[in-house]
Amino acid sequence: MNGLIIFLKRAHVEIVAFYLNIINNREFLYAKITNRKIVYSHYARVNNFGDMFNKDLIRSFGAQLIFVPTYKKSEAALTGSILGTYLRDFTGYVLGAGFIVDRYNRRENNWKVKIIRGPLSAKQCGVTENVVFADPGILASQIYSNSGSKKYKLGIIPHSRDVSIFKKLQFDENIKFIHPRRKPAAVAKDITNCEHIASSSLHGLIFADAFRVPNIHLKFSDNVIGGLHKFEDYYQGMEAKGEHIDYKAGMTVNEIINNCKLRYSKDYLIKKQEAVNSIISSFIRNK
Repeated sequence: MNGLIIFLKRAHVEIVAFYLNIINNREFLYAKITNRKIVYSHYARVNNFGDMFNKDLIRSFGAQLIFVPTYKKSEAALTGSILGTYLRDFTGYVLGAGFIVDRYNRRENNWKVKIIRGPLSAKQCGVTENVVFADPGILASQIYSNSGSKKYKLGIIPHSRDVSIFKKLQFDENIKFIHPRRKPAAVAKDITNCEHIASSSLHGLIFADAFRVPNIHLKFSDNVIGGLHKFEDYYQGMEAKGEHIDYKAGMTVNEIINNCKLRYSKDYLIKKQEAVNSIISSFIRNK
C-alpha cells in the first residue's frame, strides 16, 4: 500500500509539471507572436498565490514571465523566498526576492541586486548600498482592483502548510477564510472585503499592507519553513516593527482584531511603490 501511495504521489507531481510546462510553452509562443518582451525567471512554481503573483507582476509591466527550471537560465529573481536556490555564479538581477532561512551565505557573488526583500537577505548576499528594500507584493493594490465593500470583520489567510490546522478551527460567520492556494486576484479581492486581516502567510500580510487593511501575523504552528526570518526581513526593510501573536485555543476574534494595525504610513508605501515600479520598469524597458 505504501508503495502505491508513493507511486501515485510521484505520478501526480509529474502530471502537474507536464501540464504547467504546456502552459509555459503556450505563453512563450503567444509572447513571441504578439511581440511582447519575455522575462525568464526561476521561481517557486507552486499552487500558492504569493508565488503565482510573479506572473501578474510582470504582466502588469506589459511583458510575459516564462518559468525556467534552473537559476542558470534565469534573468531575474522576483517575488518569493527563492534566493537559496540561486548560487554565486548567477549573473542576473534580484528584483524583490529574499532568503527563507538565515543559514544561506551568498556573499562575493555576481548578482545585480536592485530590489531585495529586506536587510537580512541583503546581508546574506553582501549587499550594503544602492538597493531598495521591498517585496514587489506591495504593488498588489496597483495591479488588482479594490472592491471597496467590507463584508467581514476579519479575514484569515493561513500559510499553505497551516491550511489543515485552520480547517479544524471554529469561527463565526463574520470571519472569512481566505484560501492561499488560489489565484492572486481572488485572494486580493477577498482581502479588500475584510476590515482586518490575520495571516500566517507573509504575502497575505504584504497584500493587506498594499491595500491598507490593518493586519497581524497570526502564527498557527511551527510548520512554516524558516520561522520568523522572512517576516523580520520584510518588516525591517519597511522600517517597521515585526509583530506576531500565537494562536491559542479559545482565542476570540476581538483578541485577534485588537492586534491588527498598519505599520507604516500611506506616503511611505507610495514612495516604496514608486521605487519598485521604477526599477522593474527600467529592467524590462532595457531588455
